[in-house]
Amino acid sequence: MLVNASAILNYNRCRRFAALNDPYTAFYLNSDFSQENSLFRDIFLSHLYHPNKEIRKAINLTYVFEHEITLSENYDFIINDSEVYCLLTATSKDFLELKYKDENKKCSVFTNNSGIYSLRTTNLNNKHFQEKLEKLYSQLEPLGRIIFSYALKSYILKKVYPSKPLKLYFVLLNTDYKYDGISYTDKLYHIFDFSTLKDLDEMVEIALFRMINHLELNDFTPCQLVKKACNFGRPGECKFVNFCYSHLPQNTSILDYFNSHYGFTEPRESGNVHHDTYDLLNEGYVSMQDIPISWLKDQNHLMQRYCVDNQTIYFHNDKIKRGLKQLKYPIYYLDFEALPLPIPRFKGETPYTQSVFQYSVHIEKEENDLTSIEKNHFDFIANPNKDEREVLLKSLLEILGKADSSIVVYNKTFEKTRLEEFKKIFPQYKKEIDKAIKRLFDLLDIVKINKPFYAELGFDNSDLESYNLYHPNLGGSYSLKKVIKIFVKDAYENLVIKDGVKAYQTFEKLQEASKAEAIKMKSDLHEYCRQDTYSMYQIIQGLKELIGMNI
Repeated sequence: MLVNASAILNYNRCRRFAALNDPYTAFYLNSDFSQENSLFRDIFLSHLYHPNKEIRKAINLTYVFEHEITLSENYDFIINDSEVYCLLTATSKDFLELKYKDENKKCSVFTNNSGIYSLRTTNLNNKHFQEKLEKLYSQLEPLGRIIFSYALKSYILKKVYPSKPLKLYFVLLNTDYKYDGISYTDKLYHIFDFSTLKDLDEMVEIALFRMINHLELNDFTPCQLVKKACNFGRPGECKFVNFCYSHLPQNTSILDYFNSHYGFTEPRESGNVHHDTYDLLNEGYVSMQDIPISWLKDQNHLMQRYCVDNQTIYFHNDKIKRGLKQLKYPIYYLDFEALPLPIPRFKGETPYTQSVFQYSVHIEKEENDLTSIEKNHFDFIANPNKDEREVLLKSLLEILGKADSSIVVYNKTFEKTRLEEFKKIFPQYKKEIDKAIKRLFDLLDIVKINKPFYAELGFDNSDLESYNLYHPNLGGSYSLKKVIKIFVKDAYENLVIKDGVKAYQTFEKLQEASKAEAIKMKSDLHEYCRQDTYSMYQIIQGLKELIGMNI
């Protein structure tokens, strides 16, 4: 059986994983930190190259362990049989921001020595330093999973080349690097040497024997749900969560309470008792209604519970009405689609910049006049093989015009941040962009809450704490796709693209698509982004009907 670090980490999530998984697919289990990127390799190789260097590329090494387990890992470059480099599409940010307290100052866990980051060699007995080290050794933590990958690669190197003192380095992307649009420098990445971390070989062997134990047990029976092992609804989610969490009611489980990760407090005469949410799940508390009402102190929790118990919608008529009255016509509904690439594409971008490739705008010239999704709609889809950001921006600014009316977005942070980035890259449009930013109106403020916004409208105390709208089908989420379903149940149902991830994946494929495929893909992108902006209009119409405003 062939396994890599990702497979081992998956098998060790819990004992049940081995019984559920097909062992012949184990090796191909996706990693959340090590995706191949040929451009990154080419850039790094160009910096490594020297005529006197012997460089081996894309090496796969295997080592037969025990119990018919073969370890397999890929290595990007081996230089002169002495240095080994593995490139990760993860970033260095979390490692560099890992700090501990030493007296009255904060110190970095990793320090830069001649261009290579390694573990600090002083203050090793500091209590706070040791607490940070625990994150690096925990395979349930994102940083710990990277360290385990390093440990396994190092372990295989030692077994395959026992007489060669090979030095292993991990290369991670630097989020502070800004591409100049001409050439990629070595500031694009940071090089890490994790070899000074202790007991890495022991960590690998313990993990391997634990995996072997799980495989031999082949135990299909349910086991306890563990938040960081399952990663339910989070990056690195286990592939079997839909199966293991299938006993939870949809949208009304205890995980759907707002901020459920904080747990619940049970009042007792002897004093309050705090309950961890996952402890409750494993004790059989699965539904919102399984939590005693006396444990719910937050008014938004009580609102959720009221809606679930009575299968009804809650809305704050006055707040919604007064919020909607702040809209200025004509209303422009705006949505961006963006591509978060590891390696920046164009000048001014950084690793994982949300590079905008599409916008959609609906214009409601007069109140309630967007009677169809096709009416007053404008959009732009960039050429994937060219830098058309300025063309896109100019086109957008022309459509938004010089009016002082509202530009409605959903969750303003995303669109505002993209506009701020445009302003830095294209400072000649600063005045127009600043005006557009000032006009932004966040529909999420009306659906959920925005304390400063409603304080300015004269609301205070509990009104500033309570959310404006809730329906049992929201499941604790105020995403656009959830909220629109309250008012238009079949929204997005007939679209090929149904979310932003599929949208940018489709845009990426455009680069190599045939003419016929490209036409279809652009049509799908057009329909998806158009639905996003029209959904905002439909939500406002639904809110008006709900509170009895004339429509």
